[in-house]
Amino acid sequence: MAAVLTAAQLGPLAAPAAAARAAEPAAAPEPTLMDVSILVDESGSLSDADVREEIKAATSIALGGLNPRSRVSVYGFGSQNEPGQNAITEACPPTVLDSSVKKDALGACIRKIHRRADGEGNDTDHAAALAKGLSALSGGGPDGVLKVVFLLTDGRLDVHRSPHYGRIESDRNREAQKQVETQLALAASGRVQIWPLGFGDGIDRAALDRFAAGGYQGACDGRTASRPKARVVRDSGDVGRSLTDAFAAAGCAGVSRSDETTLGPGQTRELKIDIPIIATDGSITVAKGDPRVRVDYVQPGGGAVVPNGRSGQSEFKRAGENAVVETLHIVNPRNGTWTIRLTAPGRLAKQLVSATAIWQGAVSASLVVEPPSARTGQPLTVRLSLVTRQGAVTDAKALSGLNFTVQATGPSLGAPQSIVIRDDGKAPDDRAGDGRYAGTFTAPGQPGDLTFTGVVSGYGVHADKLPVTVAVGAQAPALQGRVEFSSDPVVHPGDEVRGKVTMENAGAPVRGRIIMDGAGRAGGATLGGGTDLAIGTGTTTRPFTVRFPKDAALGGTSMTVKVVDAADLAKVYANGQLTVTVKEPPGWLERNRYAIAGALLLLLALALLLHLRRRAWKAGVDVRRLRASLRQDGEEVARLKAPSKWAQEFRFVVHDGTAGEPGLDYPKAGDRPVRARRGAPGKVVVQLPDGPRYEIAVGGDGEPLEETGLTLAFSDDRPRRARRTGARRDAPGRTGSGRTAADRTAPDRTTRDGGTSGEARTEPAATAKPGHEDDPWF
Repeated sequence: MAAVLTAAQLGPLAAPAAAARAAEPAAAPEPTLMDVSILVDESGSLSDADVREEIKAATSIALGGLNPRSRVSVYGFGSQNEPGQNAITEACPPTVLDSSVKKDALGACIRKIHRRADGEGNDTDHAAALAKGLSALSGGGPDGVLKVVFLLTDGRLDVHRSPHYGRIESDRNREAQKQVETQLALAASGRVQIWPLGFGDGIDRAALDRFAAGGYQGACDGRTASRPKARVVRDSGDVGRSLTDAFAAAGCAGVSRSDETTLGPGQTRELKIDIPIIATDGSITVAKGDPRVRVDYVQPGGGAVVPNGRSGQSEFKRAGENAVVETLHIVNPRNGTWTIRLTAPGRLAKQLVSATAIWQGAVSASLVVEPPSARTGQPLTVRLSLVTRQGAVTDAKALSGLNFTVQATGPSLGAPQSIVIRDDGKAPDDRAGDGRYAGTFTAPGQPGDLTFTGVVSGYGVHADKLPVTVAVGAQAPALQGRVEFSSDPVVHPGDEVRGKVTMENAGAPVRGRIIMDGAGRAGGATLGGGTDLAIGTGTTTRPFTVRFPKDAALGGTSMTVKVVDAADLAKVYANGQLTVTVKEPPGWLERNRYAIAGALLLLLALALLLHLRRRAWKAGVDVRRLRASLRQDGEEVARLKAPSKWAQEFRFVVHDGTAGEPGLDYPKAGDRPVRARRGAPGKVVVQLPDGPRYEIAVGGDGEPLEETGLTLAFSDDRPRRARRTGARRDAPGRTGSGRTAADRTAPDRTTRDGGTSGEARTEPAATAKPGHEDDPWF
């Protein structure tokens, strides 16, 4: 049995000549389409400052709409107390936001809103206001539009001076309240949301809540935050922000954190506004206070905005340059921090300026059900990717915080059922974090059509819902199959992704065709490997490729490869979804990053080894802790510590007592010093000036100096363990670590045999040289 697809999905598939290429995609997702009526309280209990704030707030909403097909109307209201008065001020009739000229006209007509004097009817008639707002939304708007009334009011219903509600003054408010309830019932039946905004003293919060609850309770998505609710602001200065939040909530848009500063005469100030990566549309609103203030916009990463121009994939439309509030509408904005630069003229009163942004990710849920037709009780796999007008969203960070489900409906199910889908790499999901979500659903035990709809919700996201219908029969379809891909989640322009079709046919041979549709067209992808497929009885396999041209658009892309009947392209036998990210080919550094990293690690290891070896060598030759000792007749007559600075040599002068008392001293200019260095472990090698060279054990009896009657010895301040190591290496037959009397006549050195016996042996040392000219050490 064949799957039944919507016309939006089939597109031009009926044209066989186009079957080898991606079919034309469905209409690009657009921001929430809204029909908005703004009702502004003009009653006399407001101050002039309150009304100015209301005007700015209404202007922000009127100019900040994201969908150019949306409509906005603005009305002020007070009361009709005497003949000739009108409870309604018709400021701006319903106006479509499809041009900067119309937006500028909206900004101008909103200024008709004013604080009413007593002779104009300055009480508060909510019934008349609601009636006018609903009337404006009753016709002329586009199909499928979200209808919203924003009610700005500073207090309670008060029409006690209005004869329109009866002759008895005490009954008038009661009668007006009945008419308010009638208008709310009309709003609910007409699918019109009411979003009240209350401020000022004496607010009746219960009445505001009744306004919100009395209108239509449907929302742009399933989140509680998108349903109508009343807001109460701290003061009139908070009206703008609160109304912006309400507008964003009603239309499933997001609001960036506002920035504000003080601007004085001749000054230039900058404001910063963030627009996230998920945003496909945005509107930056700048409350500049004075029309003469110049505003310049700088995109993230640099680059000034050309009003009513383009930059890359972004398109700009500016409105309100000659008003106190201006906006910049951006299609496909760059994500990141935008800079708003304000420059004041020389003569300007110091004032507060601010900026904020409303943004939205207009997306559609690309849904594939595998297989496209099934038998009762058969497991089904659903796969969903999020697609914007620029391609699929594959950035895990951009998708974080969104909720993904698939809803299944059908006569055999009774109530709708939700299917949890995930992108965690666990079956049936192929790969974690690639932007494609998957889940499973078991067909019910009764035959009948099932309709699957992808549901995506989250802050700032508006998702179109494109249903897919699967026919479920009592018997398995005679022809079924699957489409598989051997794909990395990242491809480069010019690459190919390999795929394979496997068909199982229990009936007569079928002439099939492999086609591709979906967002892959944005990347210019085409099918390769032959598209005609003869499906005989049994198993048929066919490899194919998805080719990305060298000029393929960068970013995420999602497409569906299908096996259809060649004579009826609406009859789908198998399908599979491919979601990838197209990126620039890696440069030399990226291609060789592992080899470079390995080489760097090797160099670091070698450098560390050399450092450790040098450090060990320096520690081994360091003479700083040596102390020279001069002895006479077994008594120490002098001691000298090596200088504290690291050195390989310990230089000192020996006074032999011929010109005074024997002693040791540091050399002075012109002296010919004794030079000592460390030798074998536990030994010091000493070179006398124009004399012999000695090897003296550290901590031993020392070495007699010829013809002086003095003995030169050394001790060491290094840790005891090192000194013990040197002592253990001394040859047996010595007193401590010094030489015997026989040794002094013929210097030698004692070493330990390299064998395993551990026995010591004595070898004759080199004869001490009378000089040191040929010694390489010196």
